[in-house]
Amino acid sequence: MRNKRTSPSTKTKSRQNRGFVIASGICIMAIGVAAWAAYDSVVQEPLELDSQVSISETQPTEEESSSLPTPTPTPDQAVAGSVAPSPSAEPTPTPTPAPASEAEADSPDVQLDFPVGQKILKRFSADAPVYSETMRDWRVHNGVDFEAAAGESVKAMGEGTVQEILKDASLGNVVVISHGELEARYCGLADQIQVKKGDAVASGQEIGTVGTCPAESAEKSHFHLEIRQGEEWVDPLSLLMTEEEE
Repeated sequence: MRNKRTSPSTKTKSRQNRGFVIASGICIMAIGVAAWAAYDSVVQEPLELDSQVSISETQPTEEESSSLPTPTPTPDQAVAGSVAPSPSAEPTPTPTPAPASEAEADSPDVQLDFPVGQKILKRFSADAPVYSETMRDWRVHNGVDFEAAAGESVKAMGEGTVQEILKDASLGNVVVISHGELEARYCGLADQIQVKKGDAVASGQEIGTVGTCPAESAEKSHFHLEIRQGEEWVDPLSLLMTEEEE
């Protein structure tokens, strides 16, 4: 049997290939070293130069810092920077009570007598609605109803002046008489009225007779009286001398 041997030519070729690879690696390494050196010289040196310049520009020397003048604050700055003392607490003045209004101070000093009998059918309701048997609804009653028969005499409650005589759709014939600061409305009178506008009347003088109030015609026969002071309605019973209970 024949043994296999490597010929001299084959060994020579192997050596040549190995040398070529080594030479190529050396060239590549040389190129890399050269490239790194070029990068380091181009990039790193400017960076170091810039940093040195910035430091020298931002930090003055000792001589320059000592020669700089110290700023002196102006009077306005000194006042603005100081803390103003807090004012001492002062006692709050007690408000003086307001004087009473003329309406409260000058209450009417008028004494009135009953215009008819003293039997009361319906009282003054102020702002509270009361039921109306005639109108079949709830409404405010601005006056007082005194029981009185038709044709019964109605008299002036005090001295005064006749301001107006009118015919109202709800209250019928009305005679308006001023008694001092008060304005009294004698309502539901019959057609035979005994006074005229502008007359001065005496207390107890007859001004007419009981008739009918259309808005209260379904109720028992009565005389309707209203009193007003300024723009406010007043309870007539608060101004009369005496009062008989129902």
